[in-house]
Amino acid sequence: MSLRDQESIAEEIANRVLNQLGEAGANSAHLVSQEIAAALGDGPHSAPGAPAPGPAPRTAHPERVVITANGRNRSGIVAGLATAIDEFRGDIRDISQTIVGDYFTMIFVADISGATSEGAQFDQLKMRLTQIGEDLGVHVVAIHDDILTAMHSV
Repeated sequence: MSLRDQESIAEEIANRVLNQLGEAGANSAHLVSQEIAAALGDGPHSAPGAPAPGPAPRTAHPERVVITANGRNRSGIVAGLATAIDEFRGDIRDISQTIVGDYFTMIFVADISGATSEGAQFDQLKMRLTQIGEDLGVHVVAIHDDILTAMHSV
């Protein structure tokens, strides 16, 4: 059975159970279908909305995200952001960082096609990265490569 078939079955089961319980809702159905998929062994089972951990597959068509972080230097910035990328089965393809005085700046280029092929969404990763940035006191921006490509083609 293909992954797409398993996802469809999990979603159908979730909708039927939630309808019987009287708790049908798009978000509830999505969360329940993720848990069913996890029980089947092919779905997310770590951070909410994040796909299962493991190495991200190399694909012919990467889905790239550019992530920047800047602010006062402190320990844990790279580790925190890299961990979030890993939670979403992202593959860091390039990273550059520098410290000027007391200020830290960094740029990641990550391939998130492993996450999106399993149902995680760019917006979920972006919110997670933003939260980590707030916790660490740095400004984090995540931009999908499609946006950057469109900006530079105008």
